[in-house]
Amino acid sequence: MKIQANPLAQGIIREGEIKLENLEFNTKFWAKDPSLWKQDPEHKAFIVKFLGWQKVYNWTLERIDTVLSFAQEAKKTFKHCIVMGMGGSSLAPEVFRTFFGKQSGWPELIVLDTTQPDWVGAARARINPAETLFIFASKSGGTVEPSSQFAYFYEEVKKSGIKTPGDNFIAITDPGTGLEKLAKDKKFRKIFLNPADIGGRFSALSMFGIVPAALMGVDVKKLLEIAKQEAETFGPETPIKDNAALALGAFMGACTVNESRDKLTLLTPNDFSTFGLWAEQLVAESTGKEGKGIVPVAGETLQANFNYREDRFFVHLSTGSDDDKRVTARAKEITQGGAPLLTLQIENKYQLGAMFLLWEIATAAAGAILAIDPFDQPNVQAAKTMTKDILAKLAAGNVPAEVSAPILASADIANQIKLDTLGQDIYSLLESNDYLAILPYVYPDADTEKALSALRDKVMNKTKRAVLFGYGPRYLHSTGQLHKGDGNNGVFILLSAEPKNDIKIPGQKYTFGQLCNAQALGDFQALQEKGRRVIKLHLTQPLAENIQKLTDLF
Repeated sequence: MKIQANPLAQGIIREGEIKLENLEFNTKFWAKDPSLWKQDPEHKAFIVKFLGWQKVYNWTLERIDTVLSFAQEAKKTFKHCIVMGMGGSSLAPEVFRTFFGKQSGWPELIVLDTTQPDWVGAARARINPAETLFIFASKSGGTVEPSSQFAYFYEEVKKSGIKTPGDNFIAITDPGTGLEKLAKDKKFRKIFLNPADIGGRFSALSMFGIVPAALMGVDVKKLLEIAKQEAETFGPETPIKDNAALALGAFMGACTVNESRDKLTLLTPNDFSTFGLWAEQLVAESTGKEGKGIVPVAGETLQANFNYREDRFFVHLSTGSDDDKRVTARAKEITQGGAPLLTLQIENKYQLGAMFLLWEIATAAAGAILAIDPFDQPNVQAAKTMTKDILAKLAAGNVPAEVSAPILASADIANQIKLDTLGQDIYSLLESNDYLAILPYVYPDADTEKALSALRDKVMNKTKRAVLFGYGPRYLHSTGQLHKGDGNNGVFILLSAEPKNDIKIPGQKYTFGQLCNAQALGDFQALQEKGRRVIKLHLTQPLAENIQKLTDLF
């Protein structure tokens, strides 16, 4: 894997490397010394329990024959595999799915990380449940999104005539979880247990990433062996100045701490765009806390002659594809404009495993420079708690009016926000180091996705700010931690909506649509409680048309 940096980036990287050398990072990290990040006993005791990912490729390779044998068995029986998971349980499989594509003769992989009923319904329409293997992936086993998906698809498998529906399900989880018990009770076809000392966003090379990849026909043994080989260049024997993982970590940390550039902007060709989603979660959830944070910006349209603010730094993830030529040309323009740029070049697809590992180590190194714990997520629970309270009301037949209120604004800005002047009102909220985030809880059919992209571009062009974008509830398990844990640098626009076709969740007194909109309202309340500037708009059908009307307000 090749790494290059322009002269400005080289100087910043050296600043970060000096900091890492002073911390003795390369020695202490591999010795699992938690004092790199925190000094208090409670934090240190927590951190040492979440460093099992460092050489997880060895653990996975020791069990790879079992994975490959099961994949061969599944290949004979199933036409589709659906991953039911969130965050770290779903984003690595999504990268494998899009980067490698459908493999001839193997089941097609679908990744479902949503409660939006039109999205769930679209996945259902693509499959025959009797010929589909469902992968219930959850570290804890108690996450509401995959639990709801499981309840729905288990019934769909039964309706398809399968007499032993557990045969169409496997579980990936930690030992001793409720999911392991459920899988045994329902007689799942297979249970894959993961090491408990790996956090979800660091789990790409464990069973959570490797099992779905194997089931779609990726040569995961080759991928892991290449990752192990390249990992030697990231290890304690490699000087910091020659270590690509630490160069990236030094760049991320020094840009944020020393240069006041906290907007990590990822430049990715179309064939590698979903890696940006995975890296976005890793960086945002790991660093966005204690009033600090590296703000990852993934999926922005690369516009010619765009005048980026000086709060940006850039990482180009290069694949050498035809589309990457477009990205490379734009990256050159950005550096000519005086911005720091680091390029990571993946020379063949099977270096993907090494790329995962490189980013994980880099994020741990950046966390040491920021003096935060990159392995906890102290603010994620808030939105879950708010959502649970709303669902309790729904189950009791009490639908809060706020769920479908046309417009809500946090208390501190409520008197400044009006729908007919929304664009100008939002501009007036922005301060010097702010970003915006557009967070829709909708299904991205072609027209809706096009309309949302146009909205993001319009906001970016009008404000000249970084504009984050994330579908709900996916982003709750990704950038949601940053939104609530950073230095209050965001202005948030949540978009909830009525679905075209709602779906009942078996065993619950609420639907997928009600759950999804409860999650949107729950996050609005959690952001408001943290003193964030947040606006929630509830859209009606047709979505694309109404999103266009919203865009016109800017």
